[in-house]
Amino acid sequence: MDTSITSESMFHRDYVVDHPSGRGWVYAIVGAGLASLVRSRPEDDVLRNGELRASVTAGDTRTDEYIRELMHLVRTGGMGVFAVDPLTSDTSRRAERNFVAWPDAASRFGAKDAPMLTNGPTAWFTFDR
Repeated sequence: MDTSITSESMFHRDYVVDHPSGRGWVYAIVGAGLASLVRSRPEDDVLRNGELRASVTAGDTRTDEYIRELMHLVRTGGMGVFAVDPLTSDTSRRAERNFVAWPDAASRFGAKDAPMLTNGPTAWFTFDR
């Protein structure tokens, strides 16, 4: 959240609601200055992908600029990942579009000989081409 665009108290007042289950809370990803990070999570010795997302209302130039800068930081700080065929271990020639691994995740889970970056049972990725 970019607090120069919206305050934390305004975010909680306008975008945070109790979870329908009665446990915890949920929040919107639509609103001035908002982006949402769903953290990646370890699962059975692999790292399941996370997600950075945002929705920018038409005409909201400040949030649009904030999201562009945020995505630029992610792309320059992250490492491209390459799909690995789980049957043949062949690695794609091109990095996956809009997928990146943060350097610590890549070094720990993205080895070419044993890729453990995944977003599904048959989708494996390596950072090492």
